[in-house]
Amino acid sequence: MAEINQPTSMSGAQSCPTDLSLQLISLCDSSSDPWAIKDNQSRYLYGNDAYMALLNLKKGFNIKYLTDKQIPHDSAGSALYFEELDRKVQESKQHVFSLNIYPFGTEEIIQPYICEKSPFYSEDGKCMGVILHAKKLQVFSAIQYLNKTLFNVEKKLDLTKDPSLEVNPVSDDINCNLFTDKELEVIFFLQQKKPKPLTSKAIAEILGLSCRTVENKLCSMYRKAKVCTSGEFKEYCKKNGFDKYNQSKSTTLPSDIFISTTNRCSLR
Repeated sequence: MAEINQPTSMSGAQSCPTDLSLQLISLCDSSSDPWAIKDNQSRYLYGNDAYMALLNLKKGFNIKYLTDKQIPHDSAGSALYFEELDRKVQESKQHVFSLNIYPFGTEEIIQPYICEKSPFYSEDGKCMGVILHAKKLQVFSAIQYLNKTLFNVEKKLDLTKDPSLEVNPVSDDINCNLFTDKELEVIFFLQQKKPKPLTSKAIAEILGLSCRTVENKLCSMYRKAKVCTSGEFKEYCKKNGFDKYNQSKSTTLPSDIFISTTNRCSLR
């Protein structure tokens, strides 16, 4: 953890500034999540062990009064953006979220973290700066979902907090390894409807296969799904969650396929 002013007897804490609550520091020290505190000039006052490890800072590194630009980490390049968020928090007196994707941890693996910044106040109600809480964003691929490696994932997510998050588990009545990766790619393109459904020939061109190969795969998938027609197969995929597959490995996509995303966070 970062060295700051006044010595304390708390586990893991070297020191803390006199204007910070010891209870607050103790709470951050005991958390496995990264926490940090900045003053109203965006200078660090505190960072717990998890935060120091997140930025791959050596043990004993003194973060006191340093700005993001002065931190030896790839995120220093976005210092002006982080300071802008700090000012927004202090001016609006509200929580601000950002999605930060950098090489994090000792292994410097590029990974996404959701960063929540909140104002903190002195006893007389004056905003003193910003409290930062980072949490790793869980990213689930469609293949993981279909192969059911996300066992009971719906129980791990608190969907009541954000109704936009919805996990529909694959039906227990089917084999989740039913289709091969290439068959899943065929399913992906088979689900496209705008501006019009893709034919077997069009799917074959996209995947670099012959039309006969695609048609053979479709016949094989129909047998696995125990259906006879394209319409029945699409209904089967929708009912059992296979229509959720949306990560084709193909590098070429036809220009008439529409892919929409909802950006709920700032990307940096």
